[in-house]
Amino acid sequence: MIKASTKKIVLIAGELSHGPGAHEYIKTVRLLKVMLEQSTAGGQLQVEYHLGGWPEDPQTLEDADLVLFATDGRDGHLYQDVPFVATPERLLLMERLMERGCGLVLLHFSTFFTREEGKKVLQWGGGYYEWEDERGERNWYSRISDGDRLELATAVHPIASGVGSTIELKDEIYWKLRFLPDDPRRTPIWQVPGLAEEGDPLANQVGWALQRDDGGRAFVTTAGHLYSLWENDDFRKVHLNAIVWAAGLPVATGGVQSRFYTDDMVDHALEGVKGTERSSIPDSIHVLLLSGNEHHKWHNWEQTAPAIRAAIQQDERITVTESTDIEALSDWDLSVFHVIALNYCNWQDPNGLSERAKEGLLSYLRKGGGLLVLHFANGAFHFSLPEAGASDWPEFQRVVPRAWNHHGSSGHDPYGSFDVRIVDPEHATTRGIAGFTVTDELYFNQEGTANIHVLYAAQSKVTGKEEPLAWTSEYEGARVYQTLLGHDGEAYKVSEVQEMLRRAVRWSCGK
Repeated sequence: MIKASTKKIVLIAGELSHGPGAHEYIKTVRLLKVMLEQSTAGGQLQVEYHLGGWPEDPQTLEDADLVLFATDGRDGHLYQDVPFVATPERLLLMERLMERGCGLVLLHFSTFFTREEGKKVLQWGGGYYEWEDERGERNWYSRISDGDRLELATAVHPIASGVGSTIELKDEIYWKLRFLPDDPRRTPIWQVPGLAEEGDPLANQVGWALQRDDGGRAFVTTAGHLYSLWENDDFRKVHLNAIVWAAGLPVATGGVQSRFYTDDMVDHALEGVKGTERSSIPDSIHVLLLSGNEHHKWHNWEQTAPAIRAAIQQDERITVTESTDIEALSDWDLSVFHVIALNYCNWQDPNGLSERAKEGLLSYLRKGGGLLVLHFANGAFHFSLPEAGASDWPEFQRVVPRAWNHHGSSGHDPYGSFDVRIVDPEHATTRGIAGFTVTDELYFNQEGTANIHVLYAAQSKVTGKEEPLAWTSEYEGARVYQTLLGHDGEAYKVSEVQEMLRRAVRWSCGK
């Protein structure tokens, strides 16, 4: 749903000048439109894109809150000018936009300017790639190198919200850029530690934010040579955060959440879409996946979290955001998520959840948010946890009606292969799915007395009984789906497990 106070984003793609996979301007702006509109900030945005370097009707720029350029820049006699400096009329229009506080984003090659053009770009964007010497000849002041890592230069700017401190990548990086000395308006966002030049402490800065005196904002980065970089969560989130921030909107704690969409997904989402008409991904769903706990490595969340995400995101309607900070329940805006998936247990962590995090989760559920509880997450915040009994939270046992009790008879069969029987073949999560074989831990004697609706089960070699392995329940109107499968990545290789997980997401949020 579009909110009344929206920001208009105009994305401009230049003509293609490189081979497939590099400088993919058209694919980039089409992808950005879909990602932005389907993101957790999408309700505040109206996004349009234009090909060929400039809108057919430039009047559309007059009320833009942000203009983004993914284009070539001129490098001596090579390539074409960044479109807004290509003619005097365009430059005058850009001057009007900047004077009224319009946001600006320049990506990668769209940072190339002459020294004269650069005077304006320094004011509007804070820096540029200088290819021209004082004689007007092609003689680079700035540099180009291959890079394998981007590091955040700050963790406190809104653009850095929810972003990891380091991004491992392979990219063509422009560096030793031209900046104004001691510019208080500019905040470094990205730097490449391996690039340095004696006497120039700014040489390795390759991405920055600018808060202009006219009230406008800008984000400029020279990273982004390869289109495949958009598949990287942190690379993607920095750009989405930056666009939202530079358009004048607040960036939520945890950042702007959106997934990567394949070419086919983008084509489908934009089929028949014109102008600011929204991309179409019906019934889109946002999932917050919370994993972690360094003390509990044999429940290998570093292996299971990406497997869970990959399985769920096979449904193009679903976007999964991962966090290994359980306190996201207190700090993040949970209202933007349809479902929370817990792949977490506070093993040997007596601190448990903060009171704010507890209230955050309960408030989310009471407002109708869905919950998935995966494998040993049912043992979290329990009085029987080794070295973590102080974390006991009785209300969590009402949320999760079957829990592992270390002081009782809870246990599991030896890790291995077993057959799973579908108990309710008519439920939305199991309909049409036959029994299957899985390699996992078969949990038994999970404790609790509240009513549950069992979905599938398996015969335990230890108890000799058929043990329930997945069920649904309710907590104050919220739908809760709990499965005991998922000790490691093997379970998530089973197609039936993957399909039921996707269905569980849709069922838990009523979609």
